[in-house]
Amino acid sequence: MKEKLNLSRRIFITAIFSIIIWGHVAWDYFHDGIPVHYILHDDSLPGIPNWWGALLFPFFTYFLLYRINVRIDKTNSKESLQKIGLRFLGGLLFAVAIAVSFVNGIEITDYIMAAVFILAFIFPLYKSEYFLGWVLGSAFTFGAVIPIGFGSILCLLFFLIYKLVGALRGLFKPKIS
Repeated sequence: MKEKLNLSRRIFITAIFSIIIWGHVAWDYFHDGIPVHYILHDDSLPGIPNWWGALLFPFFTYFLLYRINVRIDKTNSKESLQKIGLRFLGGLLFAVAIAVSFVNGIEITDYIMAAVFILAFIFPLYKSEYFLGWVLGSAFTFGAVIPIGFGSILCLLFFLIYKLVGALRGLFKPKIS
């Protein structure tokens, strides 16, 4: 029997991630205040406080988990929850690496992003589990709203890259009659 990401699992995972995000916002509130992140890191542009992300993140999490469940059910794919979890972990680790290097002033974020774009030619990095890992790993440094917006643009680019490579592979594949 194939494992499923049923309603109770989706609600449980959403609740856990929501508690994590709201715990982080509560910690910020009681220590230094809730940080505000400015668009393009420019104080003259509008700011987005972390509590907006804490309001948006539970809906975002449930939506992506629902998309994963629909993909598993409708495509009748052989993807296991373990494989989906590993993809989530991969997105999370890349986001944490970027966040840690950004916070500590280590100038390797460009190289990490270049590696992600190269991996987009090989792996379907546009899938929801990668995106969820990306946002969760980035949320502690950048809030949740900015990673959701930036990650949406990245997912669109990754989708185009992966499908373009697939189309080129099919174009150059020898025809067997």
